[in-house]
Parts: sequence; C-alpha cells; structure tokens
Amino acid sequence: MKRKRKVVFYLLLIFLLGWPLYQIYAMMQGQSEKQDAGKMLYQVSLFQMELLSSYLQNVDKAKDTESLNTLRQAVYTANFTHDHLVLAFGNQSLTPLAGLPDLMQYILRLQVGGQRPLRSDEVQTLVEVHKQFNVYFDAYGKLLSSHLEINSSQSALMTKADQTISEMLRKKMQQ
Repeated sequence: MKRKRKVVFYLLLIFLLGWPLYQIYAMMQGQSEKQDAGKMLYQVSLFQMELLSSYLQNVDKAKDTESLNTLRQAVYTANFTHDHLVLAFGNQSLTPLAGLPDLMQYILRLQVGGQRPLRSDEVQTLVEVHKQFNVYFDAYGKLLSSHLEINSSQSALMTKADQTISEMLRKKMQQ
C-alpha cells in the first residue's frame, strides 16, 4: 500500500513539475499559434472568395445596377480578407490583388448613375470576369500548402489571372 502511495506521489510530482515546463516550452516556440492564425485567416479568405465566386456565377441574371449591390459587398469583403492575408504572410510570398479593387471600381461606375438597366456589354464584361475568376479561384483554393506555407506556383497562377481581370476591366473603364 505504501509503495502504491509513493508511485502516485511521484507521478503527481512529475506531472506538477512537467506541466509548467511544457507550457514554458510551448510559449517559447510560439510559432504554431502564428501558423494556426495564418491558416484560419486563409480559410476565412477562401470562404470570402467562394462567396464572391457564387455571386459572379449569377451575374448573367443581373438586370439592373441595383442588383449588383450584393456583388459589390462580396468584392469588398474578399479584397479586405485577402489584404489581411497578405499582411499575415508578407508581400514576398503573396501579392496584393489589383483585379478586385478594379472590379469594385467598375461596379461603382455602373451604379453611379443611379438605378438603371444593365446593357448587354456590361453584363458580358462581368461574365468574362467570372470566367477569369474561376481560374483565379482554383489557384486560390490550393494556395496554402500542408506545411502552412504559400504555394508559389499557385500564387503565380493567381497573380496572372488577377492581372488579366485587372487589364480587362481597366480597358473597359477607359472606353
């Protein structure tokens, strides 16, 4: 019986000394919390991109400028979360987007004149944006590797699709 008590006492002592040491070690590492935060921010950003994709998918059904309000909000939130993802991972690994602010600007230009029916060329432009965004969204879905690092090849594909969207919209806004 005494032997059993000694074993329990020593196990308890080891636990009471080991637990604070483990906590100190985990605090000194600190890297896992940063990576987990980056992963969660990526998941939020990916979710916002998915929402934006679903709104772009229905853009061919838009009849007037007022029906673009939800799309405009989705563009804003997707751009906002991506900008924060860039801040978290750094400009070296991930580039800020030009296509989303340009899409926001294009939608705002359409809406400046008040509520009016959309012309077929305006709807067609948004449909073309959706086609390019599909390429962008596919790359965005594979952007974070299993080691919680930015996949440079997917980032390059995403940047290329973003540049295509941006150039197309800038050309359209100059007309």
